[in-house]
Amino acid sequence: MRKQWLFGIAVAGEYAAVIGLTAITLCSAQLAACKKKPATPAVPPESSVEGPDIVEATAPPPPAPPSPGPVPTRCHELPGASPFRIGELSTSRSSPAAQDDTEAAGPDDDDEVPAPFSVELGQARSDADGFVISALRSLKGESHALVAVLNAEAGAGKLIDLGVVHGDPDPPSFAVHGKDLLIAASDADAGGAMLRLGSVRDARGAGQLVWGPEISGVRRDSTFALEVTGERALLAYATDNAGRIRVYGASFDAQDSKQKFTSEPLSGAGADAESPRLAVRKGGYWLAVARSLAAPKAKPKPHADDTAPELAGDDPVVDLGARRIEVTKLDTQGKIASSALVVTAAGARPMSFELRAASDGGAYVAFRADDSTPGADGGALELVHVRPDGSFETVELSGDSNGTGTPSLLVDSSDTARVWLAAAGENGATWFGRIGEHTTMAPDSAVRGADLIAGRDGKLLLSRARGTAAELSLVQCAD
Repeated sequence: MRKQWLFGIAVAGEYAAVIGLTAITLCSAQLAACKKKPATPAVPPESSVEGPDIVEATAPPPPAPPSPGPVPTRCHELPGASPFRIGELSTSRSSPAAQDDTEAAGPDDDDEVPAPFSVELGQARSDADGFVISALRSLKGESHALVAVLNAEAGAGKLIDLGVVHGDPDPPSFAVHGKDLLIAASDADAGGAMLRLGSVRDARGAGQLVWGPEISGVRRDSTFALEVTGERALLAYATDNAGRIRVYGASFDAQDSKQKFTSEPLSGAGADAESPRLAVRKGGYWLAVARSLAAPKAKPKPHADDTAPELAGDDPVVDLGARRIEVTKLDTQGKIASSALVVTAAGARPMSFELRAASDGGAYVAFRADDSTPGADGGALELVHVRPDGSFETVELSGDSNGTGTPSLLVDSSDTARVWLAAAGENGATWFGRIGEHTTMAPDSAVRGADLIAGRDGKLLLSRARGTAAELSLVQCAD
């Protein structure tokens, strides 16, 4: 999101410069007219000549649009200790009183803009003891990877620093294995992007960090995933190979993350595939990837003596080509166990997606389609249920599902049948709903300007930005 925001600022700046230059040119060409044009008074002067009153007929002001009313409330923050905080509060605001006034006024558009050196949250999961969250934070001008382990009330916990990371890394990925955490951390060296594998032994106790092998040649702008089932773990990542982007998998013993292993391809060599996601299933894993399809052939250029063709209004500025999401079964060793299942419609452009296991042994895939015009808002949110037999169905979503936010699937560790779908909407709203026979997406004033990131015991973990820090607390919401 931060990269998209900065890109938007750059584009807006270029357009502002062009408009300003055009205005200066027009005024220079008609300088006399620009200088001689009198300023129009805001109120017409009163006449000194007596005469009949003349009332000019003016159109009545348009009626004010009806107020949408308050956002429905179905959630409330649970009372308890102060929120758990990752990072330090920003000191850019003048005083604590001013900060309190700003917070009392509620979130605004600025809340959607991350401050420099803000904490960047990554993966969040619940387990038998509480919650685990990965993140990046800045300390003394350096980026540090970390994981936070919280208790069940999200009011206490500790931070485990994984060390300095370089380049433009993503937050680390992790998998819970008993009392331990398996770690995959994004990093970079002189050769480019890489991944470091490791583990945190007794994460809620001594928290001993042990690093293992490193994987080089990783694609810099692609995600990676780590899961564990039984005593085997699997890391999936994307790499550039002979001019193509391919997804590879590395299976290893969950008890010994220092062992060496060999990666094997999980996608074919004929087309680009990236952004792997993993979910555990009975007998192995579900793997979801985004596969890019070849864009349609460009229209032939007109001859030099032809007149310039008109630009059709519905033609996209740039044809980005189509993408599709493919779901494949893997066995416990991370080897392909089924053909790929395409869960998106032909011609779709899913720009972001999420994969989580379903309680029936299948999986959920949530994605948001992209508009073909760069800079346009994303399309509607869609949800697919992949059944254990490899078939799938589209889950109907009611309510407003348009927006630009990446979808999140929150599985309650105490009841895996309780799954929530959440995504950021417009004006700081978060749209969410529990997946069921009738899934309704709706916002709530209690979570406006915040993100729902995990679920446990019927409660949802809420993350809210406070300056450059992130504060975590629990909310309880009606279905």
